[in-house]
This record gives sequence, C-alpha cells and structure tokens, in this order.
Amino acid sequence: MADQGIKLAVVGAHLCGQPLNSQLTERAAKFIAQTTTAKCYRLYALPNTTPPKPGLVRSAGGAAIEVEVWELDEAAFGSFVAAVPSPLVIGTLELENGESVKGFLCEGYAVEGAREITRFGGWRAYLESLNSKA
Repeated sequence: MADQGIKLAVVGAHLCGQPLNSQLTERAAKFIAQTTTAKCYRLYALPNTTPPKPGLVRSAGGAAIEVEVWELDEAAFGSFVAAVPSPLVIGTLELENGESVKGFLCEGYAVEGAREITRFGGWRAYLESLNSKA
C-alpha cells in the first residue's frame, strides 16, 4: 500500500501562477483541486510582506474563501512547513465539503489594522481588483 500524502490548502502567494508556487512544485507537490473553505473564515491583506501575502483567520460570520489543495509527501511537507514565515502558520482548515486539511492560517495579532478583503472571496480576486484600478 502506497503512503498517502498530506493535503495542504494554500490561499495566497502559493496559488498557481503566484510568486511562491514554485515552493510547492520544486517539492513535487501534486495539485488536487481548486475549491473554497467552509463559510467561517476572514481574509486580510497583510502589510509589509514580500511578496504580498494574505492572512486567513477562522471567524464567526466569515465567508467561503478560494483555496487550492495540494498534496506533498511527508518529507516535502516537513521542509515546506519549516520555511513558513511568521505570522503565517500551518493549521487545520475546513473545506466547503466538510473535509479538514492542513493549510495556511494567520496569527491574530497580524491582522490588527490590516485591510480585510473577505468580500473578494479570495486572493486572486483581490489582486485583480488592484490591477483594474491601475
């Protein structure tokens, strides 16, 4: 029986086409699906991050947020998590279908004063809104 990989939900700079996606692909991560979280999250544009990154926080009165689910083997998952910078953390996210997977979350202190972008439904839509204003 083959070892099953660890599913990881990404929400921002690691999405396909975004600047940190190579951190997944260079670890031979397998793209599983584009989906959304359960309707219990809020998304924020974090200030002073390079490249720009969002922060996802579980919250009452939240919304469904676009994510991609990737699968990594244990060694790749471990090396990936070791490189995640504060204030981001890897925790457990609930997807729209009720499945729980590991994924990006943000420490609460980091969103104080940050721009809430939940209404966009995801990082890509937020970035598109910025580009349409330019």
